[in-house]
Amino acid sequence: MRRRWQVIAACVLALVIPGATGAVGTANAADDCAGMTWTVRDNQWGADPVLVGADDSTNAYEGDTPCDAPLPVLCLEKAGLPLPAGVVPDFYAGWTGGRAKLTPPVPGYALYSRAAADGLCAAQFGAGYRMGEHHDGDGGWGWWALGDLLRTWVAIDDQRANPWDTTTGNAMTWTMVTKEWGRDLVDFSSDVKTDAYAGDTAVTTRLPVLCLRQDGRAAPDGIPFDFYNGWAAGEVGLTPPVRGTALTSRATADALCAARFGAGYRMGEHHDGGGGWGWWAAGDVGRFWVAIDDQPANPWD
Repeated sequence: MRRRWQVIAACVLALVIPGATGAVGTANAADDCAGMTWTVRDNQWGADPVLVGADDSTNAYEGDTPCDAPLPVLCLEKAGLPLPAGVVPDFYAGWTGGRAKLTPPVPGYALYSRAAADGLCAAQFGAGYRMGEHHDGDGGWGWWALGDLLRTWVAIDDQRANPWDTTTGNAMTWTMVTKEWGRDLVDFSSDVKTDAYAGDTAVTTRLPVLCLRQDGRAAPDGIPFDFYNGWAAGEVGLTPPVRGTALTSRATADALCAARFGAGYRMGEHHDGGGGWGWWAAGDVGRFWVAIDDQPANPWD
């Protein structure tokens, strides 16, 4: 098993880090290897402050996700930025003064050391970026940073704002604005960046596709649904980032979702909540690798 993951790690890092060649080390290749993960917990509507942190799936002491799972790495650049309006930090959700980004998915085995993880972030986003750490908000368990981490391609049936029928070279995008802490319920929505009529993001951009499988499940309690933010009666998933130009038709986008998540999945659409502009669905999306300095819950230890 160790030799197999040496090869995989080398291939992954050669793809994402320019100039990476030759053999590299690996994380612990034991069958029980696990790493700690966080998720996006909140995102200010119409702005870029994003709260990332632990949820009820996180195990900060032993790890919670097998190392063969392909997940993005949470990267952070601490830049001394001022506290944005509307963000109220506390010990468990502090302000980093930085910018956060996500790499493309990599298996935890590719993160064979903290230096390798930091190097992946720097190679992707530039000097100053490194893997985010549990205590970067000065407390623990969560922190705020600037970053629109979960912007996605989403379809719209009654406008020419899709990658395959745009007349402007831009296509419509949504973002995840809320995740119910402790429940796998997420709210994807338009925001002030969204243009449902002419598109808002160049189709040469790489973004995940928002995928939905509607199975008619009942709406959960405690969610304030309305016409503009309804219940989609299904489960969502996010593909790895793809250029909008690769989505040459709705059928192509739907097939990408089905290939990634299984039969019944298709690209999510603007009106899937019954009205438009946003909808809730089930799904544990936006999960990623994050480091912790004082526990052996990283893929490499």
